[in-house]
Amino acid sequence: MIAWMRHQTTAYDSMVIPRVKGKRREVRRMLAARSKELLRQYRVDHVASENCPLMKALTMSSDSK
Repeated sequence: MIAWMRHQTTAYDSMVIPRVKGKRREVRRMLAARSKELLRQYRVDHVASENCPLMKALTMSSDSK
């Protein structure tokens, strides 16, 4: 789920990450923390806003089926 969110709700795929040992892992860790926080909000019955990246990704995903 976290990997899917990283690719669907962030610009990860177009990010220019320096070829330094551990840098890509560091970026993934940072993005995972943001994804986990977003999921935590939903778990406590947070109502999604129109600009919620998760809702946008889910809508796009269901539209493509």
